[in-house]
Amino acid sequence: MRVTILGAGTAIPRPGYSPAGLYARVGREHVVLDAGAGTLQRLARLGVSFRNVDRLFLSHFHPDHCLDLVSFLFAMRLPRPARTKPFTVYGPHGLTRLYRRLCTAFSRWIEPRSYRLRLVELHPGVVRLPGYTVRAESMYHSTEALGYRIEAGGKAVAYSGDTEPCEDLVRLGQGADLLILECSMRDERRVEGHLTPSECGQIAAEAGCRRLVLTHFYPVFRGYDIRARVRRHFRGPVTLARDFTTVAV
Repeated sequence: MRVTILGAGTAIPRPGYSPAGLYARVGREHVVLDAGAGTLQRLARLGVSFRNVDRLFLSHFHPDHCLDLVSFLFAMRLPRPARTKPFTVYGPHGLTRLYRRLCTAFSRWIEPRSYRLRLVELHPGVVRLPGYTVRAESMYHSTEALGYRIEAGGKAVAYSGDTEPCEDLVRLGQGADLLILECSMRDERRVEGHLTPSECGQIAAEAGCRRLVLTHFYPVFRGYDIRARVRRHFRGPVTLARDFTTVAV
């Protein structure tokens, strides 16, 4: 697997830290996890056509994680050449309701014309896909949210989405080759539903992951030593992501 952070920030504009999104090449499939504003454009900069994306997994329905769902669906509707490959969107309970409301808001201009769209509302459990699996676990956020673990070829990548510490998150990252955690706030400014650097270090240590990548940084981290806080608990490799940070697993 090869994973690229398409957005390492939040909805607050900051160069190099765009709203949430990840791209993973898993075997022969192109997979996107979360789709904050501009994800489609950054995917194009990476050299990946939206026409080739097979699956989109949404962790939850806050705008900085799902706004570009509209962009994906509108682009896939456009001709020349028309998309024919099926497209599947996964997410927590409420995904179908969200899609219907978006169709109404955009006068049905995001409905597919030439391809099959599947919407799959997930509960905690495993989805078996061609050559790999994706496991969903419930996260602890201000709205219903899921974290995802992709396993392929004996390797595992886990992604938290937005959450605060919980047992399901540790289970999601257990022994993962790559654990990608949101890291929103300083230790001294903890916000409910999000993680701090020290908490990320604790989770990584409890999970026993091989490598930790932190993302979803708010601007409060300017001048703050994130790595030092993580190192109090986790001694493995740590990457502080920016847009387009890429990790091979």
